[in-house]
Amino acid sequence: MELFTVWTHTDGNQESDRFYQVVKSRNKGLHMSRRGFRFTFRQLENKVAWTCKGTESNPAFESFLPCVYSIMASAIADYIIEVKEWGMLNLILAKACSLLEEEDTERIRSMMHSLLKDDGSRGRMKRHGKLAALLEKDFKELRVINLEGLVQFRLNAYKKELEEIVDYAMEEFWADRQYEEFMGLLKYFVFFQESKVPLVHVLHQGGHDFTILDSSMVPIPTPDGDDIIVEMPGVELEMEVEDRIVSALISISPASIILHTDDEHTPIVQTLLHIFEDKMKLSRLYPGQDVQK
Repeated sequence: MELFTVWTHTDGNQESDRFYQVVKSRNKGLHMSRRGFRFTFRQLENKVAWTCKGTESNPAFESFLPCVYSIMASAIADYIIEVKEWGMLNLILAKACSLLEEEDTERIRSMMHSLLKDDGSRGRMKRHGKLAALLEKDFKELRVINLEGLVQFRLNAYKKELEEIVDYAMEEFWADRQYEEFMGLLKYFVFFQESKVPLVHVLHQGGHDFTILDSSMVPIPTPDGDDIIVEMPGVELEMEVEDRIVSALISISPASIILHTDDEHTPIVQTLLHIFEDKMKLSRLYPGQDVQK
């Protein structure tokens, strides 16, 4: 008795070999024929298929049948994630980003790749578990399964997971775009801002902990709050700046800044260098350097 056949189109021998191996490796050592089951692999040009037949008269058939469905579902879930998933994500992305420039779409695609990498085995296991459960149900209900049709019309819960990955990457992209525009506005303002003091020293004491000192290395009181008023020709904006050191330096408005730090690559230091550009010079934080507050 034929239990089911699952087939798919493949793009070259590598995909065909992978479709063969995911099922073959799962059945290894399980002695399927002794339990009343026989798996057959077929390939015709760019189409490959696995067929599972069962002998109901075999004493082990009934008890092992659920295991057969589970093994096959898990194997095909592996294949979909390894071979088909990235293409599915790109199709979802193409629909969501139809009005964006290709450069922006590529940035989102890179973010998607990073999300999958950062999520690692835990995220993959989550998607695999959801996908395998859906496939197992389909193997029990359908005799002939076209993998492309299955993916398009029946695996909605799994596709929802992929849509969430794309949505999250797009949210990250727009947040970055907004941040870049905000940083650009701050840079523009700092460039045209009238200087109030000739020089300040900024002592970076780790993380977001900074102390601002005057040219005589005496601490300067910093304004309370994170809001700053940006006044430019024809423009006056009140903006909330997340990093207090940024708002403090803009409020103090020095002509030159010497930043003392042991970690010039930390994000907040890079942000300061990005905003204040030529006004800011780096100086190594020498051992034991401190300031009396």
